[in-house]
Amino acid sequence: MEYLVRTYIQGDYPHICRIERDLFGDYGYSPIFLRQAGELFHKTYLIAAHGDDPIGYIIGAQESDDRKEAWILRIGVANEWQGQGVGVDLLVPLLESFRKRGVKRVRIAISKRHTPVTTLLQSKNFEILSYEQSYYHPDIDRMIMELLL
Repeated sequence: MEYLVRTYIQGDYPHICRIERDLFGDYGYSPIFLRQAGELFHKTYLIAAHGDDPIGYIIGAQESDDRKEAWILRIGVANEWQGQGVGVDLLVPLLESFRKRGVKRVRIAISKRHTPVTTLLQSKNFEILSYEQSYYHPDIDRMIMELLL
């Protein structure tokens, strides 16, 4: 099945909220953030869409104080589309967008468990920078990975 990668549009919102809830449950981003991210990070909020239906998304943001630094805030692919290359197809154009904007370092905070996202990031030369205890909450540790562009 084919899909295309494009920037976020307002009609994507309910689909992204559903995918976020399915993937991350109580630890997902709020619907308010997911909507505002479309305004704040328009050029770095990418959607993989099968027809009119989003099947995955990635949200990136440059730091406001140092435009050479950027973060991947979220990458999510609907369960039924995982393992089909959607994550790579979202990550590659985001990294290219960052390069064009002068970003030199991209980071992401992800689960410390070895996951398909960890494998994806390592395949694109991200390296583990650190392990952070209680990064988000007293019980939520994170691994920080980075890529030098």
